[in-house]
This record gives sequence, structure tokens and C-alpha cells, in this order.
Amino acid sequence: MSEDYYPPPENDGGWRVTDPETLGVDAEKLKVAYDFHDNSEYTMGHGGALLVIYKGYVIGESYVTGTEGGPHPWRPTSCNDVKSSTKSVFGTAVGVFLDEFKDKVTLDSYLVGNSREESLIPQIWDQPLTDIRKRDIRVRHAISMTSGHESDEPWLAPAPRHHYKDYKGALNMYEYCFGWWYFEGVPAHHTLMFNPGTGFNYSNFGMEQVALAMRNISGEQVGPYVYDRVLGRIGMDIRLRDNQYREMVYNDPRELNFSDEPGWGVGGSTGCNAYGADRSDSPIGHNTIVGSTFRCTVRDYARLAYLWLRKGKWGGEQLVPEQWLKVATSRFVRDNGETPSPYGYTFWVMDEWEKVPKDCYASRGHNMNDSYVIPSLDLVIVRFGNENPARDRRVEFVETVVSKVIAAIPK
Repeated sequence: MSEDYYPPPENDGGWRVTDPETLGVDAEKLKVAYDFHDNSEYTMGHGGALLVIYKGYVIGESYVTGTEGGPHPWRPTSCNDVKSSTKSVFGTAVGVFLDEFKDKVTLDSYLVGNSREESLIPQIWDQPLTDIRKRDIRVRHAISMTSGHESDEPWLAPAPRHHYKDYKGALNMYEYCFGWWYFEGVPAHHTLMFNPGTGFNYSNFGMEQVALAMRNISGEQVGPYVYDRVLGRIGMDIRLRDNQYREMVYNDPRELNFSDEPGWGVGGSTGCNAYGADRSDSPIGHNTIVGSTFRCTVRDYARLAYLWLRKGKWGGEQLVPEQWLKVATSRFVRDNGETPSPYGYTFWVMDEWEKVPKDCYASRGHNMNDSYVIPSLDLVIVRFGNENPARDRRVEFVETVVSKVIAAIPK
């Protein structure tokens, strides 16, 4: 029913909306899902939104203004920083990039390489390499969380900064990613945690270096690059192309994500506090930050999730290679053939939830800024929020929301 439907931009009418019963959806069960979400402490406190799209129709939509701070009121035009769901926006860009520049880079290309001349990020060779194992990082390691980089994201500069012995350079974002400087008491990037490809550790920093490689090769920041090739062509807000934020990460100490308008964070040069940088000028310059900081409306993010659902096609055009989305939303296969982690290339693979179809995959971000795509049900669920409970409670909440929505969908 929805194979040939693609929503026009919001200012031209946007998503089509229908009563769920017209599509055979159990309206009472869907109401149970919304009541659970909207009345949860994780939604009532700092606000939240839930959008459900079935067969190309919006069959449910709610915006809850928080009692303790958040958008006032929260409405369809409210933007939120989707946090780590930004990684899946970046993953979309990577798929397009690898296809466009396939004569120059592949998933198996070495990111650092053995020398400046053969490196995708020659800037890292401005100093002696901090760990010889970095030469073995391939593009596929950096976007599957198997590169060996540390996790901590010291956005708010929690401790004094120091150069490692015998290193120098700006105290800024890329220099931090390369392991040239560190914060006292914070695990940094001078040394990898494990040999690339042999373990799993959720981290932004390999991805940021892939973004730098993309800038080096394409001559464009990731934000404008993916807007011109994908986001703009599916009707997302034009401000997502060039709007840039340097004041990050949060609007206040409570880590609220909301924003008045869409855009991306940028980092790595004067005026930016990304990853605790000291706002000094960096010779490496700035780039779109791809591990977090993408701000948009729920309805616009749903366009991207719908593009994934449609295997990268929009209005008859293949904007993102179908094969890329297939592999990106499947478990990463290590060299030994094992698939121990429920992660692909920038997407989570949700194949372990009892009441959710095994083909479900997701983008997931801090404060439960998530999207869930279920191809077998022609279903997209997008949830934005501003509160992040402990890990087990987070998993319980989002699994319950998704399961309750699925219970309403005809099988």
C-alpha cells in the first residue's frame, strides 16, 4: 500500500495521516502504547514525543511538554538533538560516500595506513603515531565500534588538559581523537583498548576520524554532503544543510536536548567546545560532528527512518545503495566469522527482543532519542526525549513501548 508513497516536505503538506482502524490497526491497543509512553516518568519529567508510521501513514503522534523543563510547549515543529542517533545519519552518508568514491576508498581501506602518503587522514601523521596498532584500523572497524578507541566523551572539560610526553599541537577535537592530549583521570586515545577488529567498544572517536577522511576526499563537511545527496531530497529542513552549532553539548546541566531550530554541531577549530576542546584554533580545521549533535523534528527524522525502510529509495530514486543498508543494519561479521555484538555499521540490530520481529533495527541515542524500523511490518517508530535512566530501565522502557505498538499492528 505504501510502496509508491513518499511524503512531501512539511511546508507542502507533510505526512499523510489516517485513523488506525482504516488500516486494520487495533486502536485500543495503540492507545495503550501511547498511554504508557506519555504517562511514563521518563516522558512526563522533561518531555517527549512518539510518532508511529504504518504503511506510510501517521497512525499515532504525541508531544508531551515536561513538567520539569523542556520545549514549552513541545509540538511537531520542536527540534531535539538526537544524540547518538546521529551516528545512523552519518552511516547513511558513509554508504553514499563509499559508492561515490569507490575508486578511492572501500570498507577495507586502512584509515591511518603506514604513512602520510597512503593515509585517509594524513593529519594524524603530523605527530609520531601514538599506537602502532592504529595502522591496522580499517574503515569498517571505525564504523562498527571495533576500532579499539576508548568511550569517554569529556564534552565539558572535566579535568586539566595535558599533552602526552613528546607530543604537541592544539588542544582541540581531532588532536584529542588522535591521542595527542588527554584529561587527567579520563581514558583517552593515546593507546587503543584492543587490536582493531578483535573486540567491541562503543565510541565516537573512530567515526569522527572517518568523517575527517570523508572531508579530505570529498572536500565537503558531512552535513552539507549528506544534505545535498540525501536529506534535502527527502524533504528535510533546508537549515540542516548549513546550520552549525559550536556551543555543545547540552543546553543546561540536566542534559536537555531540545533546540529552537535544526542543524549540526561542528568541532575542531576556534570557538568550539566539542570533546572538551579549549576553543583554540586547530590547523586541522572543523567538520560536522557525526557521533552526536544532529538536531531536527520528530517528523523529519521519521523521513530518514522511512528512507531506510524503503531500502534507500525515495520517489523512484535510489539515494542510498540498497546493499549498503542491508549490511549496515545487519550484525557486523568479524574476520573469524563471529557476530557477537548486536551492531552493524552505525545501526543497532534488535534481534534479541522477545515480542519484536527479528528484522527490527534501530538508531539509538542518549535520552532515548531513538528510531525503530521493522520492514516485515512496514512500520517506523520514532521516539524523542530528554531523560536518560539507568541502562536496564532504559531498555525496559523502550522495549515496552515498541512491543505495545507492535501488539496493535495486524500480523
